[in-house]
Amino acid sequence: MSINARRVARVHKLLGLVVGFQLLFWTVSGLFFTLFPIEQIRGEHLRKPAPMVDIASLETLAPPQVTGDAKAVQLRQVLGRPVWEVSGDGWTALYEASTGEQLSPLGETAVRRIAEEAWAGRGYATTVERIDHPPREAFTGKPLWRVEFEGLDSAVFWVDAEAAKITAVRTTKWRIFDVLWRFHIMDITGEDRFDSWWLKVFAFLGLTSVLFGFALLIQRASKGRLLK
Repeated sequence: MSINARRVARVHKLLGLVVGFQLLFWTVSGLFFTLFPIEQIRGEHLRKPAPMVDIASLETLAPPQVTGDAKAVQLRQVLGRPVWEVSGDGWTALYEASTGEQLSPLGETAVRRIAEEAWAGRGYATTVERIDHPPREAFTGKPLWRVEFEGLDSAVFWVDAEAAKITAVRTTKWRIFDVLWRFHIMDITGEDRFDSWWLKVFAFLGLTSVLFGFALLIQRASKGRLLK
């Protein structure tokens, strides 16, 4: 082996030591991502679709008694009755469709009913608690209700009491996916950034290692030593 070939081989080995574990982790995490449909990771199979508005049940329709500046208004079905959902800059509120009176924020009993009506899994609600500072998995900093289901299926429903909506469904598979994803893109801050310097550096080193490997392959092939 020539001096240049030895140098290339040495650099290739050193790069392999530096980026080898990360390359292995990229492969393992990528394999996990392909094992389950993303709908299953998101827990969509454990959640029923939102009910349609029953217009026929309305005898009268009153405008919502809004006190703030509204940006959007829509008619929804919540706990078996039509309600107005009114939203503005950073706020959402519900109003009785027949009277226009404000309904939200909902209490624990109503939150439990919303979660149980949307639950499509095999199990039952065990705990319902209000979390003022939800963890990363809720993907919001506003207070939410955490409803946990246990049984043959298990999951956590995050419920917004102001909008009477389930904002997220979290399962064990999702949490594993989330951890692997953060290390896969090398952004443990949770901001899901693809432009971190760690990712750029290891991607560059990984590419360099592959290129040096090809250089060694070509060098061996040119001298008839490819399989030796």
